[in-house]
Amino acid sequence: MEQGERKRSYRLTLKMRLSVLLFVTAIPLTGMMLGILTMIQEYSDSYNSIMANLKVANEYNIKFKEDMEYSMYRVMIGLIDASKFENGDILEGSTEYATVVKNPINMIESARHSFGTVIDRVPGTDSYIKIQGILSCLDTLETAVNRMIANSVVPGTYGESAAIWENDIKGLCSMIQDYITQYTYYELMNMEELQKQLEEQVNQSVRGFMALLVSVLAAGLVLSTLITKSVTTPINSLRQTAERFGMGDLEVRARMYALEEINVLSRTFNTMSDKIAELMKKTKQEQKNLREAELKLHQEQINPHFLYNTLDSIVWLAEGGNNQQVVEMTADLSDFFRTVLSGGNDYITVAEEESHIRSYLKIQKIRYENILDYSIFMEPGIKGEGILKMTLQPIVENALYHGIKNKRGGGKITIRGYGESDYIVFEVEDNGIGMDEETLKELKKKLRGEKSRLDSQKGGFGLNNVAQRIHMYYGDESEITITSEKHVGTCVRVRLGRSVEAERKKL
Repeated sequence: MEQGERKRSYRLTLKMRLSVLLFVTAIPLTGMMLGILTMIQEYSDSYNSIMANLKVANEYNIKFKEDMEYSMYRVMIGLIDASKFENGDILEGSTEYATVVKNPINMIESARHSFGTVIDRVPGTDSYIKIQGILSCLDTLETAVNRMIANSVVPGTYGESAAIWENDIKGLCSMIQDYITQYTYYELMNMEELQKQLEEQVNQSVRGFMALLVSVLAAGLVLSTLITKSVTTPINSLRQTAERFGMGDLEVRARMYALEEINVLSRTFNTMSDKIAELMKKTKQEQKNLREAELKLHQEQINPHFLYNTLDSIVWLAEGGNNQQVVEMTADLSDFFRTVLSGGNDYITVAEEESHIRSYLKIQKIRYENILDYSIFMEPGIKGEGILKMTLQPIVENALYHGIKNKRGGGKITIRGYGESDYIVFEVEDNGIGMDEETLKELKKKLRGEKSRLDSQKGGFGLNNVAQRIHMYYGDESEITITSEKHVGTCVRVRLGRSVEAERKKL
């Protein structure tokens, strides 16, 4: 026993096996992806640095020489008061075509900051040497600009200023532009070298990654095959056991396997199977008891007020000496209850159902006299067919109490029955008060078993009970449809499948 427990403790569970598979595959692949991302990030950083340097250099390569020479030329010829540069750039003219003369000192300071601080430099490189040349030229250019600005306020110094502009300023601006061009060239060379290095690294990485990927996939394939087999074999066995159980073999039970998770499922399945077998026996007995209770409930759902009112009417007729009507009403009441009881059977013939509702309406006709009129027509071909008892009487009662009685002057109820292919169709139509669209909508919801505001209203056996009973006995081969119009009337149409009655007779 102890040896078996020790053996079980060293057994790998499914979670542990999957963890091993994840370790063998995910970690190497993750490392490979991180390597690729690191390489791409390094290249991206270097590339972005070079592009930022080139952007700064190109800005000065395009405008610096032109703006500097133009500003100092205007100072040289005396069209610009150099002292105004203390306030920044100078605007020549007041129209939309006015020219901006750049402050040369600010231009030099901006260039010195950009090339001396903003641009990244690596000491000793060709690019670094060109940057140093630019900075040196800027220092010399600043001296020349200050001399020229100082001469601009001294009379008789035009010749000297012209020489400074021609020899120093123009020459230094050209040198700065040449240095910037050379710096751009070397940066482009650096970019080309960076691209070559990236290609070499990519080629090396791809070869290494491919070898790693093949190894990982091979190891993962072997492990996944073993793990899959260790899982699918017991699962297929459990599936086959479940299928046999579902086909009715309640004695079949699942086997135990080496995988602990499968053993849990197998033990649970076996426990469930035992409980299901026990519940099925219990359910059969409960269904039998429920069936008996339903039959008693259906018999008790006859509106007691109908019986009370009928007996009161018989007493009233007897006191009035209407013996013939007493006899007729008593006979009709007897026929009515004979059909209701029907020896405890759920099904009666259409002819018996017709007799049932005819007895009911004759009683009501005596009670309500001129308020109620009715007609019944049943197609001869369907009178011998079976029908669930108490199908039409509640609908007729509903038509009387909710349709005819609420209409001034009374009305008429028409009952029709006929065959329609594989169905028997009954229609109960009245020309009573009818229903508005909202009430009809709520009634249809109630018949479908949905929540309706009519649920709170009290009633007798009613349409809802009929709908539930025929759906329980006829299933999808039954249908109740209602059409109604306010102050016009209502028609209830019941369609029942003939095949249900045929199957019942076989039983």
